[in-house]
Amino acid sequence: MFQEAFKYYKARNPPPSFENVIDLCKSHGADGLDHRLKPIACIAMKDTHLPGLIPAKQWKIYEVLDRPGLILIANPFTKPAQRYWMARCLQDYPKHPNRTNLPDTIMDKFGTYSGVGNQREHFDWWSIAKTIEDPQERAKLWKALRWTTLGYHYDWTNKIYEEAARNEFPADLEELCRHFAESLGFRGFKPEAAIVNYYPTGSTLAGHTDHSEKNLEAPLFSFSFGQPAVFLIGGPTRDEKPDALLLRSGDVIVMTRASRLCYHAVPKVFPCLESSRERWAEPEAEEESATLATKEVVPAAYAAAVWDDSHRNRGWQSTGNGFADYISNSRININIRQVLNEGENHL
Repeated sequence: MFQEAFKYYKARNPPPSFENVIDLCKSHGADGLDHRLKPIACIAMKDTHLPGLIPAKQWKIYEVLDRPGLILIANPFTKPAQRYWMARCLQDYPKHPNRTNLPDTIMDKFGTYSGVGNQREHFDWWSIAKTIEDPQERAKLWKALRWTTLGYHYDWTNKIYEEAARNEFPADLEELCRHFAESLGFRGFKPEAAIVNYYPTGSTLAGHTDHSEKNLEAPLFSFSFGQPAVFLIGGPTRDEKPDALLLRSGDVIVMTRASRLCYHAVPKVFPCLESSRERWAEPEAEEESATLATKEVVPAAYAAAVWDDSHRNRGWQSTGNGFADYISNSRININIRQVLNEGENHL
């Protein structure tokens, strides 16, 4: 039944109906809250605030009733913060020593633009793409990147983590995840591994479970940016009919307890046809004023980078080869896990 649902939402002709999809933007319809969702409250001990997010006490948080432990948060990000995380995922995270799926053939072909060949430690995917004048060639390089790993690097062949394959986890992403964890009551959560997935519109991710982490009691955080996607989540086997969720830019999924071992997939990433594209557009004057005020009150590891004009707008206004051009046809997903048990420092 899982595969049947996957094929249904993946189909292009005829396109699927979204009538039965759980949509956080429409969770409060004419008949009230979607009967499949249960609102839950933020349980932070204090009303903490992190630049780039609305205050945790104002988050719209739901649990999917038929999927115990599956928590959804309707976009809590500001527009500048969404642009910040997109820029980090495109310009910074694919760089060495982080690992990517890019094969040597791609590096040989496109490395000639910068003269680095297939030397992975010098291959700058985003910077090289910006030097390619041919839009079709640039699009090929953009679409070639499908994932990058941070912290503990996942061995996709053997489906394990290894201590020797570990780099320092990004401080800004760690701070973001800790804030979410503490606001939801998951104290002690330690971000140790992340996979950033890059989805061109029309791409998919087949059904699978995430069970390679040593600590399966810890939550898994998933942040979506860019174009919308349909996310399926079923049960512990492929025989169970899954629920379909519509994820838009800024939406957050937290998989805890039993939901961590459920089959899930992304059968459809599609161009946005409505106003949610504006979730990362240039801020209105009042939003700009509010963010500047926040900067002076709450320090954070990445606060200056989020609000600094030169960083926030780097490449967004460029024509044909900037962040805005990429994200107009793509989705980025960051999912973060704790690998070790509490008190452990290594595998």
